[in-house]
Amino acid sequence: MTDENSASKPKENILSALPASTPTTTPPQATPAETGTTSADKEAKAAVVVTAPAEVKAESPAPMQPVVRPHAFVVMPFGKKKGGDGSLYDFNAIYKQMIKPALEEAGFEPFRADEETASGDILTDMFQELLLADLCLCDLSIDNANVFYELGIRHAFRKRGVMHIQAGRAYMPFDIFNVRTLPYHITADGVPDPEFLKNDIQAIARMAKDTWASDRDAVHSPVFNLLSGLIEPDRKALRTPLATGFWREYNEWKQRVTIAQRQKRIGDILLLTEEIRNPLIKEEAIGEAGKALASMGRNELALAQYRKGLEVNASNLAFRREEAFHLNRLGRVDEAIIKIENLLNDFPNDSEATSYLGRIYKEMWTESWKNIRDKTKRLKAAFDSYHWLIKSIDSYLKGYRIDLNNYYPGVNALTLSTIAIYLADRFDNKKDPDPDITRIREELFELQGALIFALETKVEDDNADYWTLISLAELRVLTADNIPNVVRSYRKALTASRRNLFYLQTSHSQLEILRALEMRGEFVQAAIQILEEEMARVGKDSFTGNLTKSGKRKAKTPDKQTFLFAGYMVDHPRKDKKTFPAEREADLRNEIRKKLEKFNARPQDIAYTAGLSAGSEILFAEVCAEKGIHVEVHLPLQESAYIKEFVAPGGDNWVDRFYKIRSHPLVEDVYQLDRIGAPKDGDDLYERNNRWALYSSLRRGIKNARLIAVWNGVGSRPKDRDAQLTRHMIELMRETGGVIETINTSNYIHNFIDNVLERMMDEGSARGSSQSSTKLKKIQKLEPGRKK
Repeated sequence: MTDENSASKPKENILSALPASTPTTTPPQATPAETGTTSADKEAKAAVVVTAPAEVKAESPAPMQPVVRPHAFVVMPFGKKKGGDGSLYDFNAIYKQMIKPALEEAGFEPFRADEETASGDILTDMFQELLLADLCLCDLSIDNANVFYELGIRHAFRKRGVMHIQAGRAYMPFDIFNVRTLPYHITADGVPDPEFLKNDIQAIARMAKDTWASDRDAVHSPVFNLLSGLIEPDRKALRTPLATGFWREYNEWKQRVTIAQRQKRIGDILLLTEEIRNPLIKEEAIGEAGKALASMGRNELALAQYRKGLEVNASNLAFRREEAFHLNRLGRVDEAIIKIENLLNDFPNDSEATSYLGRIYKEMWTESWKNIRDKTKRLKAAFDSYHWLIKSIDSYLKGYRIDLNNYYPGVNALTLSTIAIYLADRFDNKKDPDPDITRIREELFELQGALIFALETKVEDDNADYWTLISLAELRVLTADNIPNVVRSYRKALTASRRNLFYLQTSHSQLEILRALEMRGEFVQAAIQILEEEMARVGKDSFTGNLTKSGKRKAKTPDKQTFLFAGYMVDHPRKDKKTFPAEREADLRNEIRKKLEKFNARPQDIAYTAGLSAGSEILFAEVCAEKGIHVEVHLPLQESAYIKEFVAPGGDNWVDRFYKIRSHPLVEDVYQLDRIGAPKDGDDLYERNNRWALYSSLRRGIKNARLIAVWNGVGSRPKDRDAQLTRHMIELMRETGGVIETINTSNYIHNFIDNVLERMMDEGSARGSSQSSTKLKKIQKLEPGRKK
């Protein structure tokens, strides 16, 4: 309120094309310069690159996912006002006819305070917009107190992202006379001058793009220009929960994602996060979504989220750390090290980044010996590669000393130091011990005392989290004199685990190192038993330990797969083009069965569809149920509306089959409106449903996801909705980089037409009927590309 009132192979790097990472905050035709003071800027520029197939680019210019536009807040008077010289200004007309179209042309989402219609404290919401918007456009045509007050707030808190425009006068107040201000033209009635309107819109759009695309260190505020030592506050510090309207989108998102995380619904998290439009809220949401996906063990999806976050804000330190962390978890060690080293160049005293580097070195060390079966050789190999062990210990120690309240690196340093001494006692030269080992021996007692004292004090807090409690438990494994002490510590940690399987598996893997090295055997085994019992309770389906209780590696079992399906409805009178003759149902069912058998589909696999329409989707669900495979059906409409639109056109028999398969114990139907809410304005309901089903199919990773599609490879955009949606699903899977298997029904059509033609020709020759000749021509039009 500014006034007084086909089968494709998985891509090598699927993360760069994952749909969850495609929305961008860069306006069209204007890529922001990423030349700030940190090395993350250049990296973020190339963090997400989506390359669609050539045919998709040519035929589907619209983006496959929602595009997030940067937010522009307009500061200006409302209604009709007079200037100091009595001239008239119609600011509502100026906004609607010129400012709003200019900002939209520049790729921004414009907003003016009087456009806030939702309930809430409009004044507070206005302050949030003013402080957090990517761009503030201020109309300074008249000396309006509210406008200059709001401009002063923006100048004081944000150093960049502000532009000035004005009409009518050639001067500016003294305090901002030296700030570049773009002039525009109005008539005597105070509305945009039609003669100059097009040029003024282009000029404002160009200035908006240039302001947004300027160097990240560029300073647009005269306050920050003059007071060079002034530090811009963290944007999180500018957030207030009182701005209920501004943060409503985030709060609604948080509620749904929290439920999705508890129910392990990856598709919900990915889709809901993708749809957030406000870039500032999106940055907050990406961080939460990344944590949720990581806690579910989906490192590749978490990586895609954090890289998307770096597009929104390349300077986000947490996103940079998490990018490196998940690269390492995915086995891309060299990339992870480079990311961490660049981060430490920018922030040498970052405790968490230093600790991440210690983790990378630890895993390089364990990789050198963990697969050796022979006990003696395994221990000797662990000692022979202790240079990586020492490097890891030193990195963890440095991280702990930077921040003594960060227990994670301290406990790891202590654990690895104990291991180093244990191995040195067995294999090091007693007469000439390694000086690094000697140094570690000397530091161990002091480190152990400091950690035990700090952690024992911390765990007395009722709000102590899982990582604090498990850190003390891990210390007990190394230092306790009796097993019950270890057991009590681990059981207490479980009370804070919230039955999170990822947490439990992380702690389990730490103990596996000790077990593989045969250290503190009884203590380690007692802790492992407690964790494995809890993991079995949380979910047997998800837990696959690497070692048996005897320490031997378990035999590798086949990965569990997910099957995504899309396909044509059965031919019916309303269809524009024939794609699935009802007479060929048995053939199509057999083709679907063959595709599932090709991938050795088993009951432990899971299938997804973006509907249950009359035709191939019901057939697929029926075949899966026969094979004992669970099917999750994503429906874009409520049941009655869906049946009317997508099932009833096939006939009563298909309606009966819909109800029968939907009621099958292996088939679960989920409704879009109930589960993830209504789509945003402008988002296609059915394409959204496709994205939702596809993202859900990524629960076991893209490498285990397969799309089976009944599709004839039509080159141009089909007219039938089910054909359009089948094509859309294939394009989505191509962008994601998953495997696609197609079933082409064109042969069914040709054979069907040939049989009819043969009968018609027989009838025509027997009767000499002109009516048969007319029908013949109509049938030939069913397949324009078919040879006659």
